[in-house]
Amino acid sequence: MAASSKTIINKEIEKELLPLIRVYKDGTIERLMSSPMVPPSIEDPQTGVSSKDIVISNTSNPPLSARIFLPKSHQNNHKLPILLYFHAGAFCVESPFSFFCHRYLNLLASEANIIAVSIDFRLLPEHPLPAAYEDGWTALQWVASHTSNDTTTNNNIETESWLLDYGDFNRVYIGGDVNGANITHNLAIRAGTEALPNNLKILGALLCTPFFWGSKPIGSEPVEEHENSLAMKVWKFVYPNAEGGIDNPMVNPCAPGAPSLATLGCSKILVIITDKDEFKDRDILYYESVKKSGWQGEIELFDAGDEAHGFQIFKPETDRAKQLIKRLASFLV
Repeated sequence: MAASSKTIINKEIEKELLPLIRVYKDGTIERLMSSPMVPPSIEDPQTGVSSKDIVISNTSNPPLSARIFLPKSHQNNHKLPILLYFHAGAFCVESPFSFFCHRYLNLLASEANIIAVSIDFRLLPEHPLPAAYEDGWTALQWVASHTSNDTTTNNNIETESWLLDYGDFNRVYIGGDVNGANITHNLAIRAGTEALPNNLKILGALLCTPFFWGSKPIGSEPVEEHENSLAMKVWKFVYPNAEGGIDNPMVNPCAPGAPSLATLGCSKILVIITDKDEFKDRDILYYESVKKSGWQGEIELFDAGDEAHGFQIFKPETDRAKQLIKRLASFLV
């Protein structure tokens, strides 16, 4: 009886963010929406893309790792654009090694003829924000370090041969979906004021349905449910100590006092919206605010249709998903 009671006590829920994750008081974590882990592969049978797992930095615990994707077109002996990619999952589920992300990067690397580096940034609840943002910056510095004549990075991690042999460092992109697009924006802001190793410049930023929110409802956002919206719950869960709460510039780049969008450190931006995405009005506001900011780059807005965010990841076989992946590929040139 005592053992049974103890089990019940140990499985008492400490906190949860449904439908994504549940944390128990005994330290057990249930990631409720994660897809299965899959291994990398040499020449994926569907796309011909090869992938492998690498370590970027061992200065964090756990070490920062990634999965890198190389399209078959590298055999044509021309340099390929590089995409530093950040996956979706509300900062708390999924990884570059999970099925949905692996399949999506295979398809995108093949369609766009790019080298994609999918970053395994640290997740909640073990690693609250800003850990994921710091991992993003470390990964970006690591990519930039390949433009040096040194054979190793400052962290004594060997440089990646696929980047050295096939990567075009004049065409470096950063991008992601939902929270990954949020990370992308924040990296672009930081790159606008802080130099990267060897003065590497980011060519473009790809923001697919970025996770932005704020304290005051806009557009079609429901007024009465705003305080209890999933977006609000996510931010409170992943960054409970954020200064300014939901109006922190990292989640509300249009908030008063946020860094000027004119400082974004890239030359072009593509913002993807979908009609069923709860962030749509925020993302349109972001697009319009960048245009009005005095930023000197080119920004585009693409409406992917009557879909929820991430549909191209979950259902890549559909016509709309194929259309969107082609649109992303046309940007990554």
